[in-house]
Amino acid sequence: MLTLIIQTIDKGFTTLIFIPMVYILYCRFTSLHKKKRQGLTIYRICLILVVLFLLRYFCGKFIFTTVNYQRFTDSGLFPLIKTIFYP
Repeated sequence: MLTLIIQTIDKGFTTLIFIPMVYILYCRFTSLHKKKRQGLTIYRICLILVVLFLLRYFCGKFIFTTVNYQRFTDSGLFPLIKTIFYP
C-alpha cells in the first residue's frame, strides 16, 4: 500500500514538474519575481522543486541503474530506493 502511494506521488511529481518550470521561465522573462515578495517566495519554491526533479532524474539515469542494483540491496533505504527507481 505504501509502495503504491510513493509511486503515485513520484509519478505525479514527474508529470506535473512542467508547471514550476513554466513559472520560472515566465518570471525570468517578465521579472515578476523581483516586484512582489509573494512572487519571490513562489519563485524560490519552484526553483527548489526543479532542483529536486533534476536530482531525481540524475539519480534515476546514472546512479540507480540495473547495473548498480546489487550495490544498493544491502542499504537500509533499499525499500524506498526500490519503490522509486525500480518499479
